Amino acid sequence: MISIILHLILPMFFYTAMTTVLYLYLNLGPLEATALSAILVSPVLYYFYSADQRRRGAQASPGFNLHGCLIYILIFGSSLCILGNYIVNILGLTEISVSYKEAENNLYSASFPLQLLASGFMIPFAEEIIFRGLGFAALKEKLPFWLSAALSAALFGLYHGNLPQGAYAFLIGLAVAWLYEISGTLLAPYLFHVSANLLSLLVVNTERLNSLFYTDRRPVLAAASAVVSAICAIRIYQKNNFKEDVV
Repeated sequence: MISIILHLILPMFFYTAMTTVLYLYLNLGPLEATALSAILVSPVLYYFYSADQRRRGAQASPGFNLHGCLIYILIFGSSLCILGNYIVNILGLTEISVSYKEAENNLYSASFPLQLLASGFMIPFAEEIIFRGLGFAALKEKLPFWLSAALSAALFGLYHGNLPQGAYAFLIGLAVAWLYEISGTLLAPYLFHVSANLLSLLVVNTERLNSLFYTDRRPVLAAASAVVSAICAIRIYQKNNFKEDVV
């Protein structure tokens, strides 16, 4: 329990507290405050992550060897984003969550370039350090892989503060925990997270893409995304398991 507090609850509180301070005292918008907080806390969090890795005897560096999986990771992130959003919508979760509407307004009221920088690149980096590098890795020391992945994904979902984003984040959290486990580097889940977030932002902010994703073609698109996700996961597993092409 103490390990979970030190490796997940405390870093999450630190990140949230920094965001709150920036929001209240610098008169920043919610997205701006969260992005600036990510920039400020990430070096501190990464220091503790590196120390943990050294203690475990694992690599403390980011690890840039993706074993030829770069394109599969990016496609996997995009396809699971489509599938996850379809599941959330088909269950009607967005219609029953008032807090989701508020979160949606906070995110999409910012300028599109800021959304891309903040939600696309900065925030995922901090979240991957907290929930995979520190949280999941600590859980994995004491629990079986899938239980550790499920718990870290559940906490990742709860952190988002509303049912639609929480359900979506749980699905993404399972995928990135598996990616981190099989690749041994935070770079893989980070790139997956970036890919998923960027596609989501592009769909919302681009009228043509938005109309494609919100028509009666959604079931076909979701089914195709499920197939593509499975293919990418298999190829990532194969390449990491047999150490094929090296990036």
